[in-house]
Amino acid sequence: MDGRFPRPLGRDTLVIDANNFNDQTWFDRAGNFHSDALHVVERYAMISPDHIAYEATITDPKVFSRPWKMSMPLYRRTEKNVKLLEYECVFYLQEQRYGRGPVK
Repeated sequence: MDGRFPRPLGRDTLVIDANNFNDQTWFDRAGNFHSDALHVVERYAMISPDHIAYEATITDPKVFSRPWKMSMPLYRRTEKNVKLLEYECVFYLQEQRYGRGPVK
């Protein structure tokens, strides 16, 4: 594989190695930014049928002095009749709320 597609690591871990970002997006609504040198490696490891361990390593030598990691468990909802709520991104409100319109 040439790095454009997720690849399995062992039987229960998926690794996504992403680069070729531009500097036109943010990490979050607080305005934490990155440069075009951003490199993200995500790992999704199955730890049980209903749990995934998620980990992301963020590297951007133009913005950060060293790589940093974040991790969290992801849980499958197992209650009867559970419903996923739809997230609606309302583009015209972005500039009003956050001082900047959506990146297109």
